[in-house]
Amino acid sequence: MEHKHSWMMHSRPEPMKDFARMIRRHFAGIVAYFKHPYTNAVLEGADSVIQNVKRRARGFRNMDHFATMIYLTCGKLDLKAVTTT
Repeated sequence: MEHKHSWMMHSRPEPMKDFARMIRRHFAGIVAYFKHPYTNAVLEGADSVIQNVKRRARGFRNMDHFATMIYLTCGKLDLKAVTTT
């Protein structure tokens, strides 16, 4: 399939040729983004929060405690609404 960027490869300026090569290398990903405009930004953000929990804890007794801290941190719970008697 001939792409619209092929005319750039016949132009003289090297930056235009570099740009055309970059488009050719990433063409499938570019098209996929416009079909499904999702990025991994949400996952990166969640990973950052979990890594912060891990750093603050400096170790947990077991994985259940670690998972509980992740749920408490990421769950956006309103703990002020919880009352004990």
